[in-house]
Amino acid sequence: MCEVLVVGGGPAGATAARALSRLGIDNILLEKNLAFQKPCGGGLMLSAYEEFDIPKSLIKKEVDTIQIVSPKQNEALVDISENPLTIVHRCEFDAKLRDLAKESGSRVIEAKAYDINVETTPTVLAKTNEKEYHIEAKYIIAADGVTSTLRKKLLNETPSRVLTYYVDIENKESKSCQFWFGDDISSHHYSWVFPHHQGVNVGLACDNEKEIKNYFENFLKKSNLQSNEKPKGYYIPTWDKPVYYEKGVFFVGDSTSMVLPFTYEGIYYAMKSATLAVEAMSKDNPTHYQKQWGELYGKKFKFLKILQKLFLSSDYFSEKLVKLYQKPDFQKSVVGYWTGTKEPTGGFKTVWKFLKVLVR
Repeated sequence: MCEVLVVGGGPAGATAARALSRLGIDNILLEKNLAFQKPCGGGLMLSAYEEFDIPKSLIKKEVDTIQIVSPKQNEALVDISENPLTIVHRCEFDAKLRDLAKESGSRVIEAKAYDINVETTPTVLAKTNEKEYHIEAKYIIAADGVTSTLRKKLLNETPSRVLTYYVDIENKESKSCQFWFGDDISSHHYSWVFPHHQGVNVGLACDNEKEIKNYFENFLKKSNLQSNEKPKGYYIPTWDKPVYYEKGVFFVGDSTSMVLPFTYEGIYYAMKSATLAVEAMSKDNPTHYQKQWGELYGKKFKFLKILQKLFLSSDYFSEKLVKLYQKPDFQKSVVGYWTGTKEPTGGFKTVWKFLKVLVR
């Protein structure tokens, strides 16, 4: 028994557990595999380390430029040196966050949650090869990822998602995060070459799962990259109809699709959703979570969703996007939206503004 059970020990779950312990709220952090290495670019804005009190010793690399490549291979370089993107090793990063939660007072249990009962006291059933757990709590935080067992059991659904296909190449380096656009390599999404903790991480997101291998081969040829490693597939959430709270369960991170549209940045927003859920829990006011999230990030997420639908709808618009990024004023505005230093406009105004620029 505990006051709050956190299911999932990634950035969202570990951050929630640590925040609960710092408030003196008894909690258990349940993680199915403490050695899990999540497929992820490992990107986190430098400002997040101070915000979440994370040791900067976890940083493997810093990136201060983003390279955008159009379907015709025109390029634009975007300066993000005011708030660089850091690269972490996810296995090491997640483990450290769990250690920080444990040091703060959280109890950590390695077991797999397989069912939930909310008819009376919220209860999660979990197991290992040797043990069976029935854990009761006043509140439960579902931080169990894009394949969330709790969301399946409670709501009979999973978060919206897209398949990614990727490989790590250790003998290649990149000083910038590269975003490649084009219907031949990733229709309606993008392909990437990101600095990794060792070498680079190369991959793409794709709606057409049957053709994803062909898209990947096209991208390797187009980017002049080679790999002898077999690519892997992994689903990542897409922001669409997030679920915040249901029957004593708060949903955070990937389990509620807290991934920034267009860029698919997820670590920061997973951690932020966890702190907001804990804040709502401490007030015993579940609606506070959704309200605060909407006030902080509602416009930003809608704005970038519109940009994604508009500029990744065809090669023509992707080409226009890169040309816009070559303009210093446009660059400055979008970087401001991304880092949170500038407030985006509403949906209709956004579309109208960009259409006027495109016409000119």
